[in-house]
Amino acid sequence: MPKLTPEQKSANARAKMLEVARQYSTGTYIRKFVAPLFQSMIRAEAGAIPEGLTTVIVECEVGQSFRRVGECACITCGKVAPWKGNAIGGGEIETGHFLASRCNSILFEEANVSPQCKICNRHRAGEQQLYRKWMMTVRPEDIERLEKLKPQSKQFTRDELVDMRIGYAARLNAAVARMKGVGHVESR
Repeated sequence: MPKLTPEQKSANARAKMLEVARQYSTGTYIRKFVAPLFQSMIRAEAGAIPEGLTTVIVECEVGQSFRRVGECACITCGKVAPWKGNAIGGGEIETGHFLASRCNSILFEEANVSPQCKICNRHRAGEQQLYRKWMMTVRPEDIERLEKLKPQSKQFTRDELVDMRIGYAARLNAAVARMKGVGHVESR
């Protein structure tokens, strides 16, 4: 049997993913496969940024937190923790959303998400006032665009979702490789 080219291997892998995607409604496929990968990618890319100061909100004021490679800083309280936690119970850092929406139009908008600690994201409902303050400091150009997109409805095809999943996985793997390239040992 002849060896498959990398392009053929990629095409076969995509076809298998599409087969799996057809077993689910698009909403379920998003929740089970695409959104978690997107959120991991966002945290990994934040963790792969060279160590240094990160703009965050500290005690209700704009400030900075020092983070090392492999760590993320919660944008609404400044807490620093590994980008990825252990397999049981997850980690201390999650991916928080500036604007929530059930219409899918901003679900995968990267400007709408940032690392947040579990306390701010879950137990303090995303700390929306502090998140807005951070956005006004770090991403002011995105606020109006996201607010206009929020009420719009967006439907994804299975092909789009599979392609997004492939792209997010590639970016996640690249970010993990960058972290390992500077001596970081990935959290398990």
